[in-house]
Amino acid sequence: MHSFSGRKLRVAIVGGGIGGLTCAAALKDCDNIELDLFEAAAKFIAIGAGIVTWPRTWSVFEALGLNEEVLERIKRVDPCEEVFPAWEFRLSDSKGGRKIHELYYRDATPTNLHRQQLLDLLLEHLPFHCQVHFGHRLVSCREYEDRRGCGVELHFRNGVTLDGYDLVIGADGLKSVVRQTVIAQSRSWTGLDASLKDLGFSPSMTKEEHCHLGRRSDILYTGQSAFRGLVPREKLAALYPDHRALRTSTIYCGKFKHVVVYPISNGEIVNVVAFFADSQSGSPVILETTGSSSPQNNQVPTDAVVNMYPGWEDEVVDLLKMLEKPTIWPILDLNPLETYTTSRIALLGDASHSMSPHLGAGACTAIEDAYILGSLISRSKLNTLIDIKRVLGVYNTLRQPYGNEIMRWAREMGEFYEFDSQGIQVDEVVDCLVNEATEEHISKFRKGTEKYWSWPVRAAGTIGEDLRRGQEMLD
Repeated sequence: MHSFSGRKLRVAIVGGGIGGLTCAAALKDCDNIELDLFEAAAKFIAIGAGIVTWPRTWSVFEALGLNEEVLERIKRVDPCEEVFPAWEFRLSDSKGGRKIHELYYRDATPTNLHRQQLLDLLLEHLPFHCQVHFGHRLVSCREYEDRRGCGVELHFRNGVTLDGYDLVIGADGLKSVVRQTVIAQSRSWTGLDASLKDLGFSPSMTKEEHCHLGRRSDILYTGQSAFRGLVPREKLAALYPDHRALRTSTIYCGKFKHVVVYPISNGEIVNVVAFFADSQSGSPVILETTGSSSPQNNQVPTDAVVNMYPGWEDEVVDLLKMLEKPTIWPILDLNPLETYTTSRIALLGDASHSMSPHLGAGACTAIEDAYILGSLISRSKLNTLIDIKRVLGVYNTLRQPYGNEIMRWAREMGEFYEFDSQGIQVDEVVDCLVNEATEEHISKFRKGTEKYWSWPVRAAGTIGEDLRRGQEMLD
């Protein structure tokens, strides 16, 4: 039995996004570990703009000691007594746009943050024993048991190879390299494992060959792309002082398209994400696993965004015309994973359940993953490999079913926004929904919306519920 007695546990977190930093912060009281955090970029930077947080997410902030600071930094501008819905849904793909539903939550008000705000707060709470390594883009990860002993080896694109890790946490996002190792180890190399062959793995491949795979059947294209951009509140209010986006988070629905808008950064900026379907979903993604996701590579002219939504109601078109430096992104999804862990490796956030953004649940679920994993590690005595395997098994039992469910719900909710889900589909020859969606369609839309948008107020997956269950399993 491999024992860690007499030395500190060596832990690596791969990925310095919101999930990785949350996990590191959750390990702040672990003085019996050596913690390395590897980030591919030259500095910590948030990809994307706005995220919607909920009381269940704020329970993590509170547990980490962030709560009072977050409250201070995100005070609403122009506070008022009027109560606005969490979301308003409209049929908007013609000039006669109309409201079809509103969502309210009792005691569960959403708070919109800029991702960089949250990233900066988490950075202030990195533990002293966490060593950060920038410019380390992972290209291969493998567990080994050989003359060196046993552990996990990490190989980076800069030529650095590090081994001897007792536990590796993959927080390396959608294109996760760590995930490839988890998939490879969770399935047999023999038999009818066609999906693994599609993934491109072979047990005889070298680590260099692993990192240059182009075809990733674990990552799927949803058939949608999205324009993303920001509009300064001051600019919008100057021309359209009564614009809905200044006060209400809104989802504008249309045939094969929808537009999501909500204020962020204390209401000073309006975040805009405009979706459109452009091909069949479910196709494998061809990508460079070590490539960049820099927004600078995806910029498009504002006119290209506006022209994608001809004839839509004026408030949508007016808002799109004001976008500053919009970018375009493919909307990608994952094949659900059978497991998020091996005996020494755990996945969290997008590395385990990267989901389409239609429920705004990705960042919040990653934060919960990270805190729960960090807490389970902190609360357990990890003296042997068996101890690590047991803790990771508990984490997987808690998070894998929940993460896969929310990922599926997000995909299905995106179909509802465009009336492309079974039971509410409008004839494909119809040009717009405003005049063609019947009351039966809208009734089913409301029921689906209430179901899928129940996730922020469910007990399932919350840190309180999962840590209670986790402690019962470990006792």
